[in-house]
Amino acid sequence: MSRFSIAAFLFLALTVAAAAQDTHSDEPGTHALFTRSAFAHGYRHGYEAGYHEGNLDINMARQARTHFKQFKGLPLGYKHSFGSKKSFEQGFALGLEAGYGDGYAGRMFRAIASLRTIGESLKPAAEAGDAGNTFFDRGMTLGYQDGFAASRFGGGQHQGVLPVDMQSVKCSFRAGERAEAAAQSSYCNGYRRGFVLGQSDKLDLSPEQVLLEASK
Repeated sequence: MSRFSIAAFLFLALTVAAAAQDTHSDEPGTHALFTRSAFAHGYRHGYEAGYHEGNLDINMARQARTHFKQFKGLPLGYKHSFGSKKSFEQGFALGLEAGYGDGYAGRMFRAIASLRTIGESLKPAAEAGDAGNTFFDRGMTLGYQDGFAASRFGGGQHQGVLPVDMQSVKCSFRAGERAEAAAQSSYCNGYRRGFVLGQSDKLDLSPEQVLLEASK
């Protein structure tokens, strides 16, 4: 099953419960990123949850979980003010996978540093032609997928280090209509940041690590 089609299956098993207070939005260096991308915000929530579960499992000498259904009961922590719920859920699922892998392997909690790096110099205000940040968030999501797929090796030697310069990432954008063409800059801005995050996650995986599966 495709790694990027698991979100719908994942949230059949998870308890969707909103957190009373979201402190991630106040973290220095990530405010603008979370304001403009529900995917990035969901990734942050998922990574933290996954890291905690992975750390707990290894300390309890449990076998690593390999199915999303094994995470039943985790709170999603979504609020309407975060933006697209679907995008948030997809980010949560992928962050959960990355965080669990790091927590179980005893690696450092790197999500904050990684998100701060890709959020560097980003302004919270939406760009021209993308008032709702829809294209920026879409770019983040697709960029992450492409960045993850572009890296064919792992080993953990890159942990905590973002492997490429965002400006070197090529971005192609096909506008469906003239109104969309004005959002190209915003889309590519998000795409490049997502690409770097996705590539970093793939490079950090150990060769023997098994990706989580939605169901089997």
